[in-house]
Amino acid sequence: MNFLAHCALAQEACKRWQGTPELQGGLLAGAIFADFAKGPVSSSIPVALQAGIRLHRRIDAYSNTHETIREICASFPTELRRFAPIFVDILSDYYLSRSWGDYYEESRVVLSAQVYAACNEHISSLDKSQSVSIARFTQYMQETDLLANYHQWRHVERGLHSVLSRLGKSELYDEVVASAKAQGNSGQSAFRIYFGDMQNQLPQWISIIATK
Repeated sequence: MNFLAHCALAQEACKRWQGTPELQGGLLAGAIFADFAKGPVSSSIPVALQAGIRLHRRIDAYSNTHETIREICASFPTELRRFAPIFVDILSDYYLSRSWGDYYEESRVVLSAQVYAACNEHISSLDKSQSVSIARFTQYMQETDLLANYHQWRHVERGLHSVLSRLGKSELYDEVVASAKAQGNSGQSAFRIYFGDMQNQLPQWISIIATK
């Protein structure tokens, strides 16, 4: 899952768990911060933010073993399969954004504003080494209103380019974009399966709130 899907699931989890506004803010911020905050979850940060980071990691662990996602990754050309889970994560936000109304009544614009506010509120809880990179990314998110606009293919292409640059595999860009486009309707159909399964898991993950 990528940023929009993580935030949507975090928001939904809070509602299913009948959480407080404080928990909601922590879950939303954690949905973003977890990709930057590596290692053990610090007990010095707010409990709600700890829960948000743990929920993000629980979703990732579940998606890593999901059979449908594995099948999608296997559909990529052999030379790309090593990185295919990352590509599928990015495409997941595209699929979710395109079909948002099938899942949620609250608009993407409303959710994105809540996420940006939660990130701005909680960023001071992190140590400086983490907060610098997070602040840079959250600024980009807000300037482009990324979470509200993932249905625009250009954001998928930018995400793929960014990943390949970090991996030192920029020469694969054209092939990756072509392979991502080739997923088409089959990718959207697969998304409905694995995203629905993750939604169904949320009630079972409420215990992360009490995790020490």
